Amino acid sequence: MPDRLGSVQLTDVVRYAGASGDLNPLHYDPSFARAAGHEGLFAMGALHGGWLVSHVVSQGASPPEGAPWFLRLRYHGIVPLGLDLEAESSIGPDRTTADLTGGGERKVSLELAGLDAPPAAGGGRDEQRCTFPVELGTSKRFGEAVRWPEPLAPGRPVPPTYLSVLSFWLPNPDPIDRVGFDRSRTLLGETSIELARGPVRVGEVFEVREYIGAERTRAGRAGEMRLVDLVAELSDATGLRVVYRNTFILMPARAEAAPLNGSRDPETGQVFYPARALSVDGRMRPLVESALATEGVLYSWTTYEGTAYGQIDLDDGVRLQVRLAPGEHQIGARYRMAGSPDGDRWFAHA
Repeated sequence: MPDRLGSVQLTDVVRYAGASGDLNPLHYDPSFARAAGHEGLFAMGALHGGWLVSHVVSQGASPPEGAPWFLRLRYHGIVPLGLDLEAESSIGPDRTTADLTGGGERKVSLELAGLDAPPAAGGGRDEQRCTFPVELGTSKRFGEAVRWPEPLAPGRPVPPTYLSVLSFWLPNPDPIDRVGFDRSRTLLGETSIELARGPVRVGEVFEVREYIGAERTRAGRAGEMRLVDLVAELSDATGLRVVYRNTFILMPARAEAAPLNGSRDPETGQVFYPARALSVDGRMRPLVESALATEGVLYSWTTYEGTAYGQIDLDDGVRLQVRLAPGEHQIGARYRMAGSPDGDRWFAHA
């Protein structure tokens, strides 16, 4: 049976942003998220991915202390704020796997297992370096944000995804700026952490070399996606200890929503939807195709299975039954079309 993990709320997003340095406004600025084509706010992948890591550790998953091992998180879909999440895991002595689901869909998959050989150094472009101290205070804040179940004290292991706080020490702390992507179209696709021997611990100090690694393209449902790896290598006096890689995805540019077409009576100016061919006055006059208005006033609304629906009185007189964006709604408020009429049409506050 899956375990319930609750839902990500705005307070969780704010706490994680402060603890990790992930300040992409897609996750906390409703206006920015709507302008980027999203219905509402959604969580950082590394936030609920961190919850999943903490969950499997609380269930008994234990990385080896002195042997090389890896953790991989793959992000399969965004997690809107308020979505109930469940985790199902399989924990073994040599390998742990887990899935985080919400709304019947897989959102994150996890794999934790041993490596046949320690990680090796790589190379790329636009290298930057820093010294990275694993501080008790920052690790405690991060642990609270990702629900880390173990006590944090000098010498204790930190959450594996704690390495995201590298942004506080790197000369250029913004990973999206580093890979050169438009932040309104950027998502995190995968996080991979390879460790040479044992976990990272509070009090350790590393020399970090970060660089832009592999770059490639992949075909998606909405067009071509660009993928870029941002890699950080952490070393101490014993040599290379950790290779930390995040794969960022630049989603295809959002196509402009096609107009929603009805019919207009050229004599009276009346607009009809659905479209009709002839006038309604008995004279059988031909009507002309006309794009409907894209804004109007909310006449009424209700919810069904957690989704809001409403009647919008458009500025041209047409009343539409449509899906509404998540959030609070008010009769009499102005709304605008925010999705494609040829696909997933919905209306949001204007």
